[in-house]
Amino acid sequence: MDLDQRMYFGVTPREWGDFFPDAYAQTKAAEENGFDSVWFEEHHGHNEYLPSPLSALAILSQHTKMKLGTNIAILPLYHPLRLAEEVAQLDCITHGRVILGVAAGYREKDFNNFGVSLKDRAKIMDEGLILLDKLLRDERVDYDGKFFRLSEATVQPRPYSKPRPPIWVGGWQPAALRRAARLADAWFPGPTVTFGEIIKLRKIYDDELRKMGKPVSPLPIMRDVYVAETTEQALRESEESFNDMYQVDYSSSGHPLISGQKKTFEEWAEDRFVIGNPDVAIEAVDRYRKEGFNYVVLRAALRKLTSQQVISSVRLFGQKVIPYFNQK
Repeated sequence: MDLDQRMYFGVTPREWGDFFPDAYAQTKAAEENGFDSVWFEEHHGHNEYLPSPLSALAILSQHTKMKLGTNIAILPLYHPLRLAEEVAQLDCITHGRVILGVAAGYREKDFNNFGVSLKDRAKIMDEGLILLDKLLRDERVDYDGKFFRLSEATVQPRPYSKPRPPIWVGGWQPAALRRAARLADAWFPGPTVTFGEIIKLRKIYDDELRKMGKPVSPLPIMRDVYVAETTEQALRESEESFNDMYQVDYSSSGHPLISGQKKTFEEWAEDRFVIGNPDVAIEAVDRYRKEGFNYVVLRAALRKLTSQQVISSVRLFGQKVIPYFNQK
């Protein structure tokens, strides 16, 4: 089935500390309840994120048949050849189950100890995307750029996916959206801003695609989620998690659109979180569908929840929400 003929759903399980037992249980719950993919993010020196999403996915790849995605890998922190090799290797091992999500990054803390300047990240990102495409498609690559130089570079083993694994690009600045249209297969908006803001920004992406004659598909989106039997229960159980993530972390993160903002839980939640009973979740996802978004990645493992609460939310979403869209 082609991607634009149905809705696809991904899940981000626990991704910090001794992550594997909880991530494994949450991933299996997602797979057993209709989800299509599992995703990990990347930050450095942060106690709520993993530093290496590809290695985490490699571990889980042997315990699931779902697709495996990064959301996102901070591309300027990688040498493109090394990243291409790791992606190709995982894609080969899993027989084509990799989706590579990348972005330029925005947290100064991520860059401080890697010898990479935050101010150069956009230019490094451009060269990195050009090289990823070449290295994953072509047997031999020569390249002479400002940041990277390659001579007869080859990636072995070759990726299983042809012509290469999909590359999705995140970002919020106009230049980032145009970059996604020019150099990648999809723009991948994250969970931090409201859906209304995403719709406004998407016009930049769509306009660039039209100029290039490229289709607007796939169209993924990432959202934070917590589903419970009642909306009152969902709000009560997730409020501490969302306040920690947004009022404390994102507000001080340097995020280009929300850094420095202080809001109540209700203000953060409005048009941003998928939070409530299954009917509320259906209404939210249906709004995304009507705007053309056909791949919804849900960050399910909120920081203050127990693993059993995460699993319950994933199961409810899989049993009550996903079937609604599979019937369309």
